[in-house]
Amino acid sequence: MDINYHVELRHLRYFIYVADEMHFGRAAERLGIAQAPLSQQIKQLEERVGVQLFERTTRSVRLTHAGEVFREKALLALGNVGDGIEAARQVMGKANRKLTIGCVSPVIFTCLPEILRTFHAKRPNTRIDIKILTTDELLDAMVEGRIDVAFIRPPRAKAHLNIEHLFSEAFVGLVPSDHPLASKDDVTLHDFAELPYIAYAPILGVGYQNVVMQHARNIGVSINIVEEVGHTLGIVALVAAGMGVGIAPSWVTHMPHPGVTYLPMHDLPGDAVTLALAWPIDSTSSVVGEFVECSRAFVAEMTDRNI
Repeated sequence: MDINYHVELRHLRYFIYVADEMHFGRAAERLGIAQAPLSQQIKQLEERVGVQLFERTTRSVRLTHAGEVFREKALLALGNVGDGIEAARQVMGKANRKLTIGCVSPVIFTCLPEILRTFHAKRPNTRIDIKILTTDELLDAMVEGRIDVAFIRPPRAKAHLNIEHLFSEAFVGLVPSDHPLASKDDVTLHDFAELPYIAYAPILGVGYQNVVMQHARNIGVSINIVEEVGHTLGIVALVAAGMGVGIAPSWVTHMPHPGVTYLPMHDLPGDAVTLALAWPIDSTSSVVGEFVECSRAFVAEMTDRNI
């Protein structure tokens, strides 16, 4: 490319985000900047390239044919920059051979092992460090550069981070194994009416708890909360002790407990518990890119298995 065009990496990055979102407002939000500066940067890019890349109306944004071709080359260029940085570091013995992954604890029991298996096959010389934190802690750690990529619970977000939805999961009911409900194939909130109920503590489990309580109000079921705990495994422990029943995301079924029976709850939303992958917008690391692709491949395979 002729350097006289003065096209900069930020132009390419901004262009890719608008092309992905087909909406300047959403792209600006993902980038953590105002919409006006983003529009100015895209206009500047078009002036420097010398062609119109987007067709804009008051209702829509779409790529021109030139824009579609440019998008393919822009992605290639950004990838080459990342590879170039890593190659230079390799020559000087400073290649990025470590990937620090942050995650909320359920990921350890669900998708992370399989994603790591695939990633390790592609990058066997990359050392892995795993930090298990809350979503808020993970986002702060990423902004501070202490982790490279993280599995988080939306909708929390930070500026200058990519946030990509991976998958959703359903709720299950937890009952003591010697409880009469344990012999059923599934349960509903009506089955839990007036029974001692183990809930998530305020703030810590507010997302899950709000879904359950709102549904209970909608159908006129009274939930008798007798204990509140800050972690799903705390609910498991109290249910196993016979102190009540509970509701948790389905990942908990990966941790069977002899004192607890897990039962499907089809009356609750099947997509209320979501998992997303986060990584820095300005990351040029091919190691991070490879991990993101392995995560996407896992989700695609999981979707195929469920069809």
